[in-house]
Amino acid sequence: MYTYYKEITDWSDSGCNVPNHTYIFNEKNQNVGYIKTGTKEELFYKTPSKLFSKSRRKFIKLDR
Repeated sequence: MYTYYKEITDWSDSGCNVPNHTYIFNEKNQNVGYIKTGTKEELFYKTPSKLFSKSRRKFIKLDR
């Protein structure tokens, strides 16, 4: 079972134009994929991402 989190971080203060995507997490709370903003296609990694960090970012949990 997967959990989906839509990123709502305001990146305007950082000077970067970073799109906010929807991220997919497994039951161990590991990031296993994402959905690009403006699409519905789920893109999964071969292995869970060890580099993904939720720190300094804001998310809302989506009901799927």
